[in-house]
Amino acid sequence: MKIAHLSDLHYGFSAERDALVERRLIQIQRARPDHLILSGDLSQSGRAEEFRTLAALLRRSGFSTSDRLTVLPGNHDLYSFFFKDFHAGGDFYRKWRQVPRTALNIHAYDQPHYEQDLSFFIHSFRNAFRSILTLNERETDPYPFIKLLDERVALIVLDSNRCLPHIGRNVFCSNGYVDPGSAERILAHEELAGRFKIVALHHHLLPASVVSRREGRLFAAATRLINRRELVALLDRFHPDLVLHGHYHRQEMYQIDGAIPVMNNGDCRKWGLVEINKGLTITSSD
Repeated sequence: MKIAHLSDLHYGFSAERDALVERRLIQIQRARPDHLILSGDLSQSGRAEEFRTLAALLRRSGFSTSDRLTVLPGNHDLYSFFFKDFHAGGDFYRKWRQVPRTALNIHAYDQPHYEQDLSFFIHSFRNAFRSILTLNERETDPYPFIKLLDERVALIVLDSNRCLPHIGRNVFCSNGYVDPGSAERILAHEELAGRFKIVALHHHLLPASVVSRREGRLFAAATRLINRRELVALLDRFHPDLVLHGHYHRQEMYQIDGAIPVMNNGDCRKWGLVEINKGLTITSSD
């Protein structure tokens, strides 16, 4: 089983970025993977045009059906009211001056808004959601869910963009939160017994202290998963074989609790290939 992992495409940011995404998909296609995982921020701002064009590109590349493609949303795919002005070109300083005013809108962003944005994302890539095992029957919100990629490998997909308990503090619309109850239930699913288990989500699992040393306290605070410790404890309890994510644009391998391997694929400047045969092999390409 060969699984390609690509994250943070930010399709629609610029013509150069879109061309890079196209080149990456050509490279991935040539590697002949069985499955492609896109772990969030498929688009720059969740616009219909971005989703539509990217979906067509994936279809031409041979990645559009559920057996070939898995997608999950990133913060850029959902908070379109915030990210719609952040594209290449123009007066970037002027755009950043809009942040305080735009951030006020987060206080009005509630569960119905979130569900509407999530439903639009799912509809845009609807063919990738066939034949999944989910905890509810709502087609507009199937997360978390399981895909059985073959007789040995299972993919567990979490949405780390759930409406935050204190969403008003998410001023850059880049913090994450995983619902612990549904995550626990999906990780305990009977179909996972005896399989090689891969967990995919958007937000990173690095301690804030690590990111702060690298990037500064503001960046670390703005990009963290709010309930990271709770999720890491769950993963330690159920012990998946591999975790895949994006969000933090730095490709690296690390471990959580010294045991579970985690692959951060950074953004689409690089991509990863996971090969599962008798063992696990992970390679990266650019």
